[in-house]
Amino acid sequence: MAEAFEITAGESRGRAAVVRLRGRLDAGGVQALLNHTSRVLAAEQNLVLNLSQVSFIGSSGVGALLVTLEMFREQGCDVRFVELSAAVAAAIQVLNLDRFLPIEASEDVAISKLAA
Repeated sequence: MAEAFEITAGESRGRAAVVRLRGRLDAGGVQALLNHTSRVLAAEQNLVLNLSQVSFIGSSGVGALLVTLEMFREQGCDVRFVELSAAVAAAIQVLNLDRFLPIEASEDVAISKLAA
C-alpha cells in the first residue's frame, strides 16, 4: 500500500510559516500542497517547506515545488526548502535544480535568512 501524503503546519515565526511534508509527493498530493501553500501566500507569509520526511518525489511533485517558488516570488514573498530527504535531494541533483531552488540545512537557518 502506498504511503499517505501528509502536510503539517508548523509554528509561524515572524513572517515565516513552517510547513512539513511527509510521505510520497506525487500527483496524488500535489493539489493538497498547492492549496496549503496558497493559504500561506494569501496570509502574506514567507514559506519554510521541510522535506525531511518525503520518501518519494515524482515529476509532478518537483513541478509543484517550482510552481510554489514562482507563486511566492510573484507576490513578493519567499520560499526556503529545508532538510531535504535523500529522495528529494537526489531528484533535485539529477535535475540540476539546486541552482534554482533556495535550499537551507535547517528550519532555523531558513527562518533567520528570511528575517535578514
